[in-house]
Amino acid sequence: MKAFGPQGSERARKERRMKAGDLHPGLRAPLESCQAVRRDLEVLLATLGARDWNKRAGRDTWTVAQSFDHLLRAEIGTSKMARRLIRGDYAGVVRPKDARLYDSRLDAYPYGRYPAPAILVPQTLLLEEAPGRFEAAHRRFVAELGLFSGPDPDALASEDPDTGLWFTLSGWVRLQGLHEAHHLKQIRALLGDPR
Repeated sequence: MKAFGPQGSERARKERRMKAGDLHPGLRAPLESCQAVRRDLEVLLATLGARDWNKRAGRDTWTVAQSFDHLLRAEIGTSKMARRLIRGDYAGVVRPKDARLYDSRLDAYPYGRYPAPAILVPQTLLLEEAPGRFEAAHRRFVAELGLFSGPDPDALASEDPDTGLWFTLSGWVRLQGLHEAHHLKQIRALLGDPR
């Protein structure tokens, strides 16, 4: 669905032109880290053929295609969470005292092997559609981050509704990159890539 009016056209312009260097200083390093992994995913994606795309380790595991669909869904979800944080949807929500908060210093994927929430369970993603959909989702994610103009992206926080873990805006960006790195490693192993 296209957005119309001044806000929609402004958002479309931002989606086309935003880069990590254009963001709030507190979001730059987390996004640059995320984009480094994204570039690796895009390089891998460009090398895949139909046989690789449909490969899986076992009957109850995801195919490479499903892993990419999962990553696409996750970035869309992270983008929506960023939008809600920036918009102030969580301004009145109080984090429980015993809840751990992951912020811009997050440097390790906090979930390990965790079952995907229902909204992130992958569907069919066609190989020929994957590059364009990945690019559009990432462009939208960066544009959402470009809307942040507050003093500190670590001052905004929300709970992951599926796990109960808490992340700041910068923490969500770090999580996005770490999540992609987690699955990139799994995909490479499945394809016999030792990296």
